[in-house]
Amino acid sequence: ESYDDAAVKAALEAVLSHIGGLDWVTEGMVVGIKANLVSAMKPEECATTHPSLLCALTELLRERGARVIIGDSPGGVYTAAFVNHVYSAAGLAACEAAGAELNRDLGVADTHFPEAHVLKSFTYTAWLDTCDAIIDFCKLKSHGMMGMSAAAKNLFGVIPGTMKPEYHFRFPNMSDFAHMLVDIGDYFADKVKLCLVDAVEGMEGNGPTKGTPRHMGLLLASRDPYALDRVNAALVGVKEDEILFLTAAKQRGLLPEEGMP
Repeated sequence: ESYDDAAVKAALEAVLSHIGGLDWVTEGMVVGIKANLVSAMKPEECATTHPSLLCALTELLRERGARVIIGDSPGGVYTAAFVNHVYSAAGLAACEAAGAELNRDLGVADTHFPEAHVLKSFTYTAWLDTCDAIIDFCKLKSHGMMGMSAAAKNLFGVIPGTMKPEYHFRFPNMSDFAHMLVDIGDYFADKVKLCLVDAVEGMEGNGPTKGTPRHMGLLLASRDPYALDRVNAALVGVKEDEILFLTAAKQRGLLPEEGMP
């Protein structure tokens, strides 16, 4: 019901218990938490993954002997000054106190992905290469272009800073943009071991940054971003066929045709 530290940790442990917990985490593993840190916005503005959730997850991972790195590429220049400003605004100093490292490796990597439907080559944030596993910890929000921002859309944050608008120009057709999101998900599928959704306080209206906070009181978890986003769409009252990246996932056999009961 709130971001109270004790309540958050109990809720996180409870939701993870339904999908095998963190049994896949081993001693010495480097786990990257790909948060939603879209902009330099305070936690109470409900645009970013709340630090209390990131702290609780950090504690659980460290209890299993993992090294934890939290990072994202916000929508702006991908420089140390800007990224550190976003970390500060989003309240992530608390995560450092809990034992997490905040990513400060601002290198980028280029890759070719011939199996992709549309994104045959792209540039991504290189810190992800240092991680043995990735946890996609998103914020549930409305989104002006894709209708909804949650698990699948959060992975667009692997594209560095001001390169994001370039990808919008590369894929002006919304269906192609949706397939591009699924291509990114495919590329990182083996590393993304868990998807979590911060829907304690979501955002509706003019999301993903200019909307209105909406209390939902929910924390969701899944190993499948598309199945999870099917649930997210139902929760926010958006028709599944209006979420183009879910349509793209279904076309590619990544999501069963049948919707929510």
